[in-house]
Amino acid sequence: MRAGMNPDEAVLLWVDEYTRMAEAYEANVVPRFAPFAARLVEQASLARNATVLDVSTGTGLTAMLAATALGGTGLVVAMDLADGALALAQTKAARAGLRNLRFEMLDSRNIVYRGGAFDRVLTSFGLPAIGHGQVLQEIFRVLKEGGTFHMLGWGPRTREAGWDAWEAILAAHRTGTPSKALAQVRAASELRAASGDYAAIRDPPAVTAKMEATGFSRVHAEPVVETVEFATLDDLIAYHASFGPTERELAEMGEAGRAAFRSDLEARFAEYRHDDAIRLRWFLVYYAAAR
Repeated sequence: MRAGMNPDEAVLLWVDEYTRMAEAYEANVVPRFAPFAARLVEQASLARNATVLDVSTGTGLTAMLAATALGGTGLVVAMDLADGALALAQTKAARAGLRNLRFEMLDSRNIVYRGGAFDRVLTSFGLPAIGHGQVLQEIFRVLKEGGTFHMLGWGPRTREAGWDAWEAILAAHRTGTPSKALAQVRAASELRAASGDYAAIRDPPAVTAKMEATGFSRVHAEPVVETVEFATLDDLIAYHASFGPTERELAEMGEAGRAAFRSDLEARFAEYRHDDAIRLRWFLVYYAAAR
């Protein structure tokens, strides 16, 4: 790990990676997340004229669904630190003609809105590992009395999800001479793993307990298993390569390294092939809580 790496530096590195990969994320990740985000918005039961905050909006998927659900009334504020993702989100919202949607470049650890400003707060895969306790405190603060928080997150890893298989093969083929940029991203990932926070936000009882300790009431966690299909191995690679750290690892393998990586990946993921597609089972958790 690079000497002196601190949590704030790690957060900013990830922000830069999301900015850099915004278009790929929109193309390869958002379509797979869209049904999950739609379910989250439906569960939030948004009333006309409501004020809604979407935390870590990325390219605006959940925010646009919420603005549409409001039927042109109320206001959705969508916030993120990744300016590239926000720029793409703003373009999408303008094309869709959504006038009740505003984008803000804000840190979720410091939401610069007055207390009690929002009827609903939403986030889809947006609770950060590092600093998530502070983010929950900020969300609680900006909610109105009687307002509710709705969050979609990842659950614990399982073999059927394929995450561990992917990461093991990627690690086996990654370069031993990383560029400065890749070395920094690796250091940020190592810091996150060492903190224990990444495991904590995938643990429903731990997340529920932290929300209750923050002051939320009627906290509910609903685990859901979703089947996700990738038509080809290239589709699976494109999905993973839409996240900056993975894209850097693949780019720096070199042509021969990527060929060997792909060969091992194809052999390892043979167990997930069903009906000529790679079929994985993702463990998601829908959370709801009241202020």
